[in-house]
Amino acid sequence: MIAYKNLKDIINITIKWEEKLKDFYDVAEFALIDSESKKIVRVLRDNLLKDLNILKNVDVNSFGAISWVQYARDYKEEDLIPKKKITRNSTPEEIFTHILKYVENLRDFYSHIHDNISNDRQKELFKSLILFKDEQIHEINKFMKDQKI
Repeated sequence: MIAYKNLKDIINITIKWEEKLKDFYDVAEFALIDSESKKIVRVLRDNLLKDLNILKNVDVNSFGAISWVQYARDYKEEDLIPKKKITRNSTPEEIFTHILKYVENLRDFYSHIHDNISNDRQKELFKSLILFKDEQIHEINKFMKDQKI
């Protein structure tokens, strides 16, 4: 368990993890053979880039001082990023299952921070991040269902 001492620390680690997800999308797009799968990965990556740009421009000072967020799960990159390598032979199911798990882990992190912050403006920020991840999860699940993955 770790404790975050300020909002900037949380945002910086969040940006780092979101950038890793973007990199994973890049690899997934290259690895996928199916054109429909490539298309959904591009859409997911483009949506992520828009929100990542917003996240990078968050003025943490405008949200006020954060009270310590204690007992946050100590997420490490190896916990978030799929360990299995993606190859040209990886099935869309394998790739989208890994992406889905990564996005769910990020959502869980945002949710935990949201639940342990008392500042209303900061809660709103993390609520918006949760909703963004929920939207991504919905898109991935819908695609997997539509494509019978």
